[in-house]
Amino acid sequence: MAYTWEPKWELIEVDVDGMKIKTCRDRITGLIACPICIHAASKCMDEPAPANYEYENVFFYSVDDLINHLLYYHARGLKKKFEKIQSKLSSEEEE
Repeated sequence: MAYTWEPKWELIEVDVDGMKIKTCRDRITGLIACPICIHAASKCMDEPAPANYEYENVFFYSVDDLINHLLYYHARGLKKKFEKIQSKLSSEEEE
């Protein structure tokens, strides 16, 4: 019995409502990786990873689950950053 999993990544392109996302899928299990969490460019696109990148193992069974993760986890974080920047800019304009 194996205690580790060594994924065999293949590049896939997901097209949902005109939004195209390239990410990795394991050939054996069919698990789809979050392209941001695992840095898909370095895992299955042969690009170098940033030196200080912190990997997270986040995998999904379906494209819908991946899209929900991207929208509600990653986009939410970006929205908070944009709101913070907007607030800072508007307070600077008032001064």
